[in-house]
Amino acid sequence: MGGDRWIPLAQRYHLLSVVGRGGMGTVWRAYDEMLDRDVAVKEVRLPEGLTLGERRVLCRRLIDEARATAALRHPGVVVVHDVVIEDGRPWIIMEYLRARSLHRVIAEDGPLSPRRAAEIGSAVLSVLRAAHSVGILHCDVKPSNVLLCDDGRVLLADFGLAVYLHGGRDGDTLVAGIQGSPAYLSPERVRGERGTEASDMWSLGATLYAAVEGDSPFLRCHALASMVAVLLGEYEPPRRAGPLTPVIEGLLRQNPEERLSPAETAWLLRCARNQERNLMPLRVGKQLWTALRGALSARSAALLLGMGARPRVGLVTACAVAMVALGTVTARWHAAHETDTAVAMAGHDAAAQSAQEYAAVTTPAHTVRYHESGGYSLAVPDDWKRRRHGELVQWTDPRTRRGLTVAPVSGDPLSGLRAAERQAVAAAEYPGYQRIRLEAAPGVARDAAQWEFTWTDEVAMRMLRTRVAGFELSFFAPGSQWTASRKLFETILGTFHKE
Repeated sequence: MGGDRWIPLAQRYHLLSVVGRGGMGTVWRAYDEMLDRDVAVKEVRLPEGLTLGERRVLCRRLIDEARATAALRHPGVVVVHDVVIEDGRPWIIMEYLRARSLHRVIAEDGPLSPRRAAEIGSAVLSVLRAAHSVGILHCDVKPSNVLLCDDGRVLLADFGLAVYLHGGRDGDTLVAGIQGSPAYLSPERVRGERGTEASDMWSLGATLYAAVEGDSPFLRCHALASMVAVLLGEYEPPRRAGPLTPVIEGLLRQNPEERLSPAETAWLLRCARNQERNLMPLRVGKQLWTALRGALSARSAALLLGMGARPRVGLVTACAVAMVALGTVTARWHAAHETDTAVAMAGHDAAAQSAQEYAAVTTPAHTVRYHESGGYSLAVPDDWKRRRHGELVQWTDPRTRRGLTVAPVSGDPLSGLRAAERQAVAAAEYPGYQRIRLEAAPGVARDAAQWEFTWTDEVAMRMLRTRVAGFELSFFAPGSQWTASRKLFETILGTFHKE
């Protein structure tokens, strides 16, 4: 066609107006004179300087996109009508939708409510589950690929980077490096590893964050900076997510194996959508709890209930901390069929008592449960050493310098860490002390703070302090061991029980 829009494509599709432009080309609104209907036409512009072989690879990938989309029989996928080869490149003919992308909606109308974002997230998740079930990864989930139609439908568009999990052509990458939008790429894909279903789930988490906060948590001034942010895994905790917070945090975990599964994500999104109901059924293993509104927050319920048979200690941690403000807290390990599921009920004394009747304290493997005279118990690794200093009790790993302390609440965690820093400096406990950070840690809980520093033995130390049921728990470890120790700390926190 030579780009002449007045010549019908394949002698039937008349290009009328531009709907959108991207790095790979243009999407047109067109008229199909044979079937008398409007269609969308994706015009691909091949990069300059490609060899003939590279052009063939790219064209084949674009045809794969059309095949991947056509293979998905799902109402949340844009229908592909035809593929036309013109000027040596494919033109993809799709259904024409009156819709705005989620990216455009956020830009024009502002961030969404958590409930609306949960509705959109549920629809996108449904498409991803359908794609994964037939061995297709999307590989580019982001707000600009989520379409919100005028008729209320939510669609996931642009399977242009889609790969097949089994026997696909993922090795046919045309451009050396990483494909996709850096701020929405999972850490493993930034590292150049092959994507998995968990990679799409990570991108969904970043998209949900953008829906309620306005943009990706990893968006930086340029692509390389965004990829570094993704690899470091540090981002500003969501402030407007409300009941979506556990979904976002559960999906944005660095380790793919620790991320929420699609089934868990679906359940949490349902909880977020139903947050306004006075009575919300919540599943715990094979039991059904009806949590009265006010007795159990939507976030706490979503974190602990309905997780299935496999416990997620990271989510348990967040819930144990989040429920401090609700009053009486009972956090227990519920043993059923040799699998541990965390159960927590909080609020009125009657609700806590009811939970106690069903929950039994057990101890994770290779740990010892200590019952302290201060009125609490917790489980720590069986080779850690215990020391008592008045009301403060400390456990340490003799091999690695990591450990924790527990003491009655004496003030807010940030003030406590600042006081500890002043005392340490005055006593010269850490020669050559240099602070890296001493700040609130709202991503962990409303009442949490973290302290990280280096000293002359070239070991960076990091400490996290939070409050649970009237006690301050401080976890510390060398900076190099922090990531590896975090899951252990979360497990310990999940076993903490006020007696």
